[in-house]
Amino acid sequence: MILIVILYAILASTFVFAKYAVAFSTPTFLIGFRMTLAGLMLLSFCLLKGRGSLHIKVNDYWLFFKTAIFHIYLAFTLEFWALQYVGSLKTTMIFAFTPFIAALLAYGLYGERLNRAKKIGIGVGAAGLVPVLLASTETSLTQSLWLTVGLPDLALLGAVISGAYAWFLVKQLMQRGYSFVIINGAAMLIGGILSLITSVMVSGFTMPVSNWPLFLWWTMMLIISANIIVYNLYGALLRWYSITFLTFAGFLCPSFGALYEWALTGKPISWHYLVSLLLVIAGLYIFYRQELAKDASIN
Repeated sequence: MILIVILYAILASTFVFAKYAVAFSTPTFLIGFRMTLAGLMLLSFCLLKGRGSLHIKVNDYWLFFKTAIFHIYLAFTLEFWALQYVGSLKTTMIFAFTPFIAALLAYGLYGERLNRAKKIGIGVGAAGLVPVLLASTETSLTQSLWLTVGLPDLALLGAVISGAYAWFLVKQLMQRGYSFVIINGAAMLIGGILSLITSVMVSGFTMPVSNWPLFLWWTMMLIISANIIVYNLYGALLRWYSITFLTFAGFLCPSFGALYEWALTGKPISWHYLVSLLLVIAGLYIFYRQELAKDASIN
């Protein structure tokens, strides 16, 4: 469990790094540059371990390509485009659907069902979002609800669905014997190249970066935290936890985000985030007990 907390503590910091990085570049170029570089770094690591570790069966090419499309290209392109138009409150609400989407996908793809206790766990965790939403004054109540659904909202929902589905593809590749390092490396490289092509199509050959030193600094922070640590730690955790449980744990992000905002800006942490954190932890505990019971019954 502690590794899951660490995972989302680091993940929350990536939003800060991304915010600074995109200030010096166009979104599509940032995605392409970041993912291509990160993919090359991960695949170079695999190459140093031995050429055999980079071997991909021909029959798995299409699965790797699908993973790159859903895991990197669609998820990030749709998200970064939508964030130009969608407020943070509505974004939080849309991303809160991730564990429910993952549960639906698990049911549709593998016939997995949630028992009553797991449903209660997710419900308690989802309730932890309510104090965070109440604490936000960035958008009006009318805007925060679904009275103004538009194309950006649908794009953001598409990013959530794409990202959730991608982890099932990653797990499928892991079950075929591939390490999560080579899976992430290949997906990032392919997705990054597609994003760079998109950047040229959208912006032409104009210089997409306004300040290279600062852009490189924040991009490297983003690569180290997200592409190297978070993605590969997530892949490792898939060996022990279900995708539904891991996505459910993402409810921890808003509380960590508030902590980083306090550290960077001095803005006090309100009681809303503490209540949210307690509810999410309680929900995770309820859900996790059922995961353990399921493993015990299998063994």
